[in-house]
Amino acid sequence: MQAHQDRNSSYDSSYLAWKRWEERKFGILKRSGRIYYDAEIKKTGLKKRGVLRVLEIGFGNGSFLTYAKQKGWDVVGVEISNDLVQTASRHGYDVVCAENLAKFSDSDFDLIVAFDVLEHIGQNDLPAFFDEVARVLKNNGVLFARFPNGDSPFGLMNQNGDLTHVTAIGSGKIRHLASMAGADVVYIGPEAQPLFDGNFGHFVNRSIARPTKWLINMFVNFVFLPRANVSFCAQNLVAAIRVNK
Repeated sequence: MQAHQDRNSSYDSSYLAWKRWEERKFGILKRSGRIYYDAEIKKTGLKKRGVLRVLEIGFGNGSFLTYAKQKGWDVVGVEISNDLVQTASRHGYDVVCAENLAKFSDSDFDLIVAFDVLEHIGQNDLPAFFDEVARVLKNNGVLFARFPNGDSPFGLMNQNGDLTHVTAIGSGKIRHLASMAGADVVYIGPEAQPLFDGNFGHFVNRSIARPTKWLINMFVNFVFLPRANVSFCAQNLVAAIRVNK
């Protein structure tokens, strides 16, 4: 019980203030965010038409909840922070406060998203987390996750920038965890950085960064690595993992 209380206290109002997750800004989705999510969700390979049943684990400031709602999906959010759950409820979202997925039925969701969540889970707890995700996903359902890039020093700033980050995760761990859960890795690589997302600053930065990162990646692959690692320069990795039942 004490461990449970300590874990919850790590995500109290001071943490939310540090993250700048203000209630008046909850659920705001900018054009750049919508374009970003479009690019990431495309990697899941989900081709089902109509309403997707979606779960977001760790919904944070609520931008993806808004994205899913605008897409017409049936979306549910789960958070460990009761403050965030109350905020989301006041904004009309279907959310629950929980540390696990026990409240959800087997084969309930087409898609589960977990943006910046896996690094908050202890390494010894990750296999059980993946098993639970596999349980609540439908056959051919997909988990989409984003996390600091454990394959590269470029991921260290994100990994070490938050006291609640406890586990570094690279592509090898993701493939191992997916295999243990009886799932297939559909995609693993750098997070999307769309060139045209309505933000001129992003356009200028990424126009320069893309060829530079490509050259660095090729150099690192050629000199140091026996296999291609196109994610070396990425601060974050994303993975799409499909469950087969």
